Amino acid sequence: MTKHDRWMLFAALLPLAACATAPKPAPAPPPALTETDATFIEKAARSNDFIIATAKLAATQARNPHVKDFAARLVSDHTASQDRLKAIADRHGTTLPADLNTDEEHVLDSLKAEKGRTFDRDFTALQIAGHNDAAPLFQAEAASGSDPALKTYAIDMQAAVHSHLDMARTLGQHGHHRRPHH
Repeated sequence: MTKHDRWMLFAALLPLAACATAPKPAPAPPPALTETDATFIEKAARSNDFIIATAKLAATQARNPHVKDFAARLVSDHTASQDRLKAIADRHGTTLPADLNTDEEHVLDSLKAEKGRTFDRDFTALQIAGHNDAAPLFQAEAASGSDPALKTYAIDMQAAVHSHLDMARTLGQHGHHRRPHH
């Protein structure tokens, strides 16, 4: 190979070498969330936070060990749910709400003042109501959400919502004193 041929080969390979070291373009950011998806994130995050806050009270306020066990499961499951939701929100540049709303704060304050059977009864009723309210929220997002990751999240979380609702209903039934029939 002549000196000229080597220079021609080098000149031909130079652009290929430049391509090999050029940085790869950054992946495109996910599309902006629709208003419906953004609203779902906010409501789901608030629901998780409220359930976690009320369930943490059960460690000291509840009397029934089954209520305490249920509350510990709620803290674990809803913390994992919130972590997963935060990761999705972060990918979209969205932040989760940091505080409970005023109504939730009032309910939490009322629950903090209760202990024993009264706490068990009201906590269980609150979990039934909260999970009843959450079920259609997750169902709607699973059916018509625009973001694939949020849609999958909603589908996955529906089972947990229904499981928690069933547990709360069972606790609620066993927590009531039955009057003897006359």
